[in-house]
Amino acid sequence: MSNNSSKKQTRSRSPEKKAAQFEQILEAGKDLFLEKGKDGFSLRGLAKILGMNQNNLYNYVESKRELWIAIRNKFYAQYREQTREIIKEHKGSTKDLLMKIFNNFLVFAEDDFAAFAMMHLRDSPPSNKIGPFEKEYREFNYLIGTAKVIQEAIEKEEINYPNAGMLTFFTYSLILGAAMVERHMRKVEQDPKYKEDYASEILQFGKADFSREEFRNFLLENLEKLLKS
Repeated sequence: MSNNSSKKQTRSRSPEKKAAQFEQILEAGKDLFLEKGKDGFSLRGLAKILGMNQNNLYNYVESKRELWIAIRNKFYAQYREQTREIIKEHKGSTKDLLMKIFNNFLVFAEDDFAAFAMMHLRDSPPSNKIGPFEKEYREFNYLIGTAKVIQEAIEKEEINYPNAGMLTFFTYSLILGAAMVERHMRKVEQDPKYKEDYASEILQFGKADFSREEFRNFLLENLEKLLKS
């Protein structure tokens, strides 16, 4: 099928069908980026998974960098909305709000680790041109948003340490590492091959005498104590 024919076929589809197809592209692309990384990922491989003509896929995204940005846009928007709801519904101290935000960070990673990885762990693919998604990209900076909440807690004397930026980096490093540990624990629990693969370092995370829930509670409780001290 020619490129012109593919474009004609795509334009003839209803907006609803095109939107549904784009969602499928984002979801499959997210999983493939997690599996292959930016270097192993290819639009050809994605088109094969989706059962699409590769030229048709180019009607939705021009490059794998554009797809990377589109995926991040989707899940950053989702995470931003969750955070706004947490802030809107919160009653209590700013420090307690901060702990709710940290917990939601871990819940988000648990619910969809591929989306979480695209936001925090997967590097951007290079491109020799700026596409439409990149031109309209709206920056989402987790560290700046968290620093604002921490600064507010400092000003209210709920947190004693005066450097909001330092605390932001410190807390981010803890919860990011915890999200990775929880993922390893889940993989050993859910994937039989890890229980049999004695050469895998992930296997060690299945030998703990505590559950993932106990680990998360321990982390958050001790992080809260550190912020109080």
